[in-house]
Amino acid sequence: MMKIQNILRFFILCVTFAFSIFINYENRSYDWDLPGYVGSVLAAEFPGNFDKVHQLTFQSIKQEAPESEFTQIIKGNNARKSFYENAQSFSEQLPYYQVKVLFVAAIDFFYKLGFSLPKSVLVTNLTSCFLAGIFVFLILGHIFPQRGWLVFSLSLFIFLLPLFSDLAIAPNPDMFGFMVLLAFFYAYLKKYPLLLRFLLMVCLVLIRADYLIFGLSYLFFELLVNYSKSKKVDFKIIGYSLILFAMYFSLIKFYHYPGWKDLFYDSFISRRNFISKQNPDFTWREYTNVAFGNLLNMKKVILSSSILMIASLYLGKKKEEKLFAILLFVNIYMKFFLFPAAGQFRFFFPFIILQLFWMFILMQKNLNNKSLKTVFGQ
Repeated sequence: MMKIQNILRFFILCVTFAFSIFINYENRSYDWDLPGYVGSVLAAEFPGNFDKVHQLTFQSIKQEAPESEFTQIIKGNNARKSFYENAQSFSEQLPYYQVKVLFVAAIDFFYKLGFSLPKSVLVTNLTSCFLAGIFVFLILGHIFPQRGWLVFSLSLFIFLLPLFSDLAIAPNPDMFGFMVLLAFFYAYLKKYPLLLRFLLMVCLVLIRADYLIFGLSYLFFELLVNYSKSKKVDFKIIGYSLILFAMYFSLIKFYHYPGWKDLFYDSFISRRNFISKQNPDFTWREYTNVAFGNLLNMKKVILSSSILMIASLYLGKKKEEKLFAILLFVNIYMKFFLFPAAGQFRFFFPFIILQLFWMFILMQKNLNNKSLKTVFGQ
């Protein structure tokens, strides 16, 4: 009977996920990031032909996007207008997008299946959204193996959060990265081989290069845990770290990625029409003004991440449990100070969800049964 109930709950979840994804498809959005990813696929198809890539990129979006959204893409500011009107200006922006290799490859995969390029971006994210929902269910099922209805309810609640839908329809790799991050977390919980977890970290870096920070910090965490148990340095972990470093710098060099300074300048100081014609010069004071000014707008992130970390530190009994809680917390703020986009909760949401799951794990593991029944019921 229990097995039938579990199958039924999983089926209902999948149907709900599918229906939600259909709604998201109907409410799809077209914003200023879309030309970059469409152009990245076309640049691989027509290497060196900047004029053709430029023409086909905006032509394909114009055919599908509502007029108001297309106007916002091409006239939202002077830089966007320049990208639309000038092929060189647009082509100089492409390395920002091309470096997200795995996301671009996924878009190209769906494009070759017959979807239009703008829809290929959307289908990549909607597929990732569905798989992310499945991983949420699997993770919660691992945490609460005897509480089927709780797993069902929490999975549904998390999947139906508005931010889940926002990530699914936005033309950027954040949902794709979130899905792989959940897969990584599940592999960590199940104690799958470190090699598999490393390969998932490689995927994360290929989706968004800034996941290098998480990958290296996690490997450092593994190095500390391993050393505390064996009193030996695991050189395999050091080797994995060097591979991640080498892969990151190879991506930067191969795609002529401008670099962090350019990204910060274009995102927070002034978006340049032509990267080649203006240096991204800003002072330390300008950086701190942006970073600490935006930190004031991080109240929800600061509050939620701090509460979850403190709860995890309180509930954790082992050093490894406490260290992992600190790892998740620190990654939120390393990510912020490298790219202080306070209004973009999507950058921090994945780690906050992992913090929530980690707190649940420690509650389940370290609280007595009476306390658990008080919190979660039977």
